[in-house]
Amino acid sequence: MDATESSIKASEPLPMVIAGGGPVGLSLALGLVKQGYQVCLVDPTEPQQVLSESFDGRMLALSASSIELFRQVGVWDALKACCTPIKHIHVSQKGYLGLTLIHAEELGLAALGYAIRAADLGRVLWQAVLAEPAIQGYYQARVTDAEVEEDQGLAVMIETPAGLTTISAQMLIGADGTESKVRELMGVAFEKTHYQAWAFLAQATSREPHQGWAYERFTQQGPVALLPIDSHDHKLVYVVPDAEKARVAALDDEAFLAEFYQQMGVRMGGFSRISGRMAYPLTEGRTAQLVKGRMLLMGNACHTQHPVAAQGLNLGLRDVSDFLAISADHKLSSSALADYESTRLADHQQVMRLTDGLIRVFQHPSPLVGHLRGLGLMALQALPPLKKRLAKFASRGRAAVKVNGRT
Repeated sequence: MDATESSIKASEPLPMVIAGGGPVGLSLALGLVKQGYQVCLVDPTEPQQVLSESFDGRMLALSASSIELFRQVGVWDALKACCTPIKHIHVSQKGYLGLTLIHAEELGLAALGYAIRAADLGRVLWQAVLAEPAIQGYYQARVTDAEVEEDQGLAVMIETPAGLTTISAQMLIGADGTESKVRELMGVAFEKTHYQAWAFLAQATSREPHQGWAYERFTQQGPVALLPIDSHDHKLVYVVPDAEKARVAALDDEAFLAEFYQQMGVRMGGFSRISGRMAYPLTEGRTAQLVKGRMLLMGNACHTQHPVAAQGLNLGLRDVSDFLAISADHKLSSSALADYESTRLADHQQVMRLTDGLIRVFQHPSPLVGHLRGLGLMALQALPPLKKRLAKFASRGRAAVKVNGRT
């Protein structure tokens, strides 16, 4: 091994430090422990509070690659009971002809994906982490600094309720979200694109069962969507421009649903109930660097996407899968980390091109472009091989995901 091929071996008595207790950080912690690593998890929350309140009221769509990872880290059996299979996807655009229907059965799949409440995902992952003795938790705590030690280890400084503590680590992994402290310590820029739009999210209960149907409809002001959960419930997504945010936020439930119906149409007999709404500004963010020395970024710390393709969490979980593939041999060489960075950046770029392209094409105001979009949707519906490729991308995010040598 030459001087540029320095490595970090799990036989050294140094833990991996993970900043961030979201789904990405928790999944990584569980995966590393299964490979024999000691792990320190640092998160600003108090786990019991997270278990009672969860992340928030969102619902998430899990792809096949995410399910594969959850199987690998040992939580899929617990998660599966909380998931709703997505059997059918209906894609259309308002004001123009053309639609595409994708059915799991036609593609030989049990499901195109699975919907789960963020509350359930958080609860299952946290329960597994808290039950794992090889994970040392620093909770209500934050990483404040990191320095290379003389023996080439990493001194990570953590602010805890009891004061400042320093631990020696093999690596510091930032899964600490869009305001990542680890990214700041690395000196890596985070480039943001603002879509000048807001997504309103709510849970709605339909009068008729959804039977596993998910809907996405493109309008000139932004997409609207329904994601199935349980038998009659749905995640409702309604995107509006910045200028409309305050007006839509002030609508009562009846007026809000009436406006949603105007964009989506009445599905499954309409809705008998809707939860409180949350609103998120829509942005895209990315870094051009994921690795610096013994620090590394994952998930929203290095990429955020428009939710149009439901790939944000799945992309972060693929970060975890690919890292576990190179950490499995207990030797994280500089060349392996460089290959990881190259692979992940290419995947990030591919997904971002897709999501950004969908938004720009489907919000183009030209009627000619609208008719061309309709022809495209009809062509997709009429060409099963093309539809299968789209479904494969939607369910896996890329052609294949290799974990520990398996595709």
